[in-house]
Amino acid sequence: MTPDHLRRGRARRGMAPAAAATLLLVTLGSTAPAAHADPTPARSGSPAPLPTTVEGLKKELDKLQEEAAILTEQYNKTRVDLKAAKKAEQDAARKAAALRAQAEPARKRLGEIAAANYKGGRPDVLFMIDGTAEGLAASAYLAQRQVDTVAALEKQVGQAEAAEKAAQAKTTEVEKAAETSEEARGRAKAKVDEVLKRLEKLTTTNVYSPRTGLKAAVKGTGLPAEMARKAVAKLGAPYVWAAAGPSSFDCSGLVVWAYAQVGKSGLPHYTGSLYGLGTKVSRSELRSGDLVYFGSNLHHMGIYLSDGKYLHAPQTGDVVKISRLSERSDYAGANRIG
Repeated sequence: MTPDHLRRGRARRGMAPAAAATLLLVTLGSTAPAAHADPTPARSGSPAPLPTTVEGLKKELDKLQEEAAILTEQYNKTRVDLKAAKKAEQDAARKAAALRAQAEPARKRLGEIAAANYKGGRPDVLFMIDGTAEGLAASAYLAQRQVDTVAALEKQVGQAEAAEKAAQAKTTEVEKAAETSEEARGRAKAKVDEVLKRLEKLTTTNVYSPRTGLKAAVKGTGLPAEMARKAVAKLGAPYVWAAAGPSSFDCSGLVVWAYAQVGKSGLPHYTGSLYGLGTKVSRSELRSGDLVYFGSNLHHMGIYLSDGKYLHAPQTGDVVKISRLSERSDYAGANRIG
């Protein structure tokens, strides 16, 4: 007869696969902890007050526009990074899901073996040939293989789920970076807008056209705006065909003369050639000093001022005056010559 302590030892050895099965079932789905993003740097103190002179505001505007350009590119980078992070997260999620599906049949089979062993209460019958120490039965060997298979699959699943968690954490981190970058870009744009408003206020020239009774303003700085200021000084000057100042003008002659006063001489005295220069501007983006054109053959032109009004030398018998764009049905386009 086999001593009791040998039977107990064999029983313990026979329980090893079932115990392993139970342990694996308890630990299914465990994952590594998610990574944490670096803390957001603290914001700097209160900004310095804006300059109060035109020259000071111009310098401040140049500095702020450079900062805004840098922040815009940083924001563009975070959008590219976020797109890549989301794709990586989706790929990791698909891989983890595929591995979980692959592991499920083996996990289910192992659970059935563990349950049968527990309910039977006689692991030696399931895992031993005949109660002797001769070796494991075929069923025990297969059970052990199931344990090994599930253990290998669970290792892969755990690694995939850890990668999925890391990808999710990375996406969250990049989303926060994109949000922070967008906020910084917004603050920079707000500063630029504020400086532009102050600069515009300090550099607004109000004008009145006696011939039409219209008021307008030349706003801002820069070569086109300074050119427009020179041109409005000629309000009331008579129209003379082919004249380019200084006391009489035709439509393109007024533009050529005004640009010469701000250091840009030699422009062509012809609407078609002027339209080919500079940068095209949409009607919604017109600002002081932009050149506006009329007619399919560009037979007439003027200088935009503000609020839908423009300066021009219209025709024989008329004078340099301010008119409304809305009164023209033949608006053809605009450009900006810097």
